[in-house]
Amino acid sequence: MKKTPWIVAAATVCVVGLGGGGTAFAMSNEAAVSVYGDQSTVRTFSSTVAELLEAQGVEVKDSDLVVPDLGETVTDGMEIQVVQRTPVTVTVDGEDQELLTSGDTVGEALEEVDYATEGARVSPEPATELPDDSAHINVVTSKTVTFKGQRGQDTFDVTALTVDEAMKKVLADVKDTDKASVDRDSVLEDGATITVQRVREKERTESEKIPFETKTVEDDELLEGETKTTTEGKKGVTEKVFTDTVVDGEVTDSELVSEKVTSKPVDRVVAKGTKPAPEPEPEEEAADESDQDSAQSTRSESSSSRSSERESTSESGSTGASAPSVSDGSVWDRLAQCESGGDWSINTGNGFSGGLQFTKSTWLAFGGGQYAPVAHQASREQQIAIGKKVQAGQGWGAWPSCTSQLGIG
Repeated sequence: MKKTPWIVAAATVCVVGLGGGGTAFAMSNEAAVSVYGDQSTVRTFSSTVAELLEAQGVEVKDSDLVVPDLGETVTDGMEIQVVQRTPVTVTVDGEDQELLTSGDTVGEALEEVDYATEGARVSPEPATELPDDSAHINVVTSKTVTFKGQRGQDTFDVTALTVDEAMKKVLADVKDTDKASVDRDSVLEDGATITVQRVREKERTESEKIPFETKTVEDDELLEGETKTTTEGKKGVTEKVFTDTVVDGEVTDSELVSEKVTSKPVDRVVAKGTKPAPEPEPEEEAADESDQDSAQSTRSESSSSRSSERESTSESGSTGASAPSVSDGSVWDRLAQCESGGDWSINTGNGFSGGLQFTKSTWLAFGGGQYAPVAHQASREQQIAIGKKVQAGQGWGAWPSCTSQLGIG
């Protein structure tokens, strides 16, 4: 063992010859010397401890402990010890202390500075032998700390160097993203009260609809003014991925991290007729006036009365045939408001007339003639009745612009 306490024992005695030296012998001193545990007894004429050790060839290191001090005067029977000491750095809760110890182990070194290790974490272990040159001992003490936050408040006794280490030791479900009222890397103080916020990042995905467009193409197989939906529109889908920051269960921030079109929209295609409408058949020539007069004279009075009623009806163009009633504010009123400003009797002379802007060919093709020769001469209900037939045959694409604007279809 490199270091031993002082033990008085028999040792080699240096004897000086007596021939003529009695006086010199009487002037010398005898001293017991222990160097790193090796003991001897010497007789010396040296006046100081330093001179004696030098005369004995002992090289004293700066870290050695010499008792008594090197400058002390040597006296007869003096006991001199040279004790090897190891330089040790003791770090307690992050703070360094330098010391020289004559102990052989980590535990003995800490005992020399009267440091109680109960409840502390000591590294290396207290039983570990110290090296001869230098050593480093790390000590983390036990502390009392109170944590409070989303899950309440509690007090703990914990052996930890930092706030982060203490949180991970005593709190459940702690993540690196969680925050504390002090820096998590700071040294934990005994008696501290620390507020903890549980911060999480969660990923979520949202789907967003992509509207489709409506395209119109010419079709020479459809009559002018007629339209037909050839491809139904379909909305596309965009998938967006967000990262939400959640603090104590509440979302405080949201960041879009990626987006991808998972389904492209399909355009609605509406065919618009370009085929000229057939010329109307010529009306039958009126009978000679004489024939009319003759026919008129043969009619009975009641026939004359009915004829008068028909002439009166023909002035407005309406046949008088009834159509199903439609409540105000219907989808047809909205469509008429877009197509004609809601004027059911409008006729601008551009080939389209009535609230729903029928061409004469479309009006007659879908049975409008039972109500009036042209749409604007028919009632609102009659025009809506024909509109329903056109919608059933051609779809809402018969009115492509307004149904797209109104979101109908």
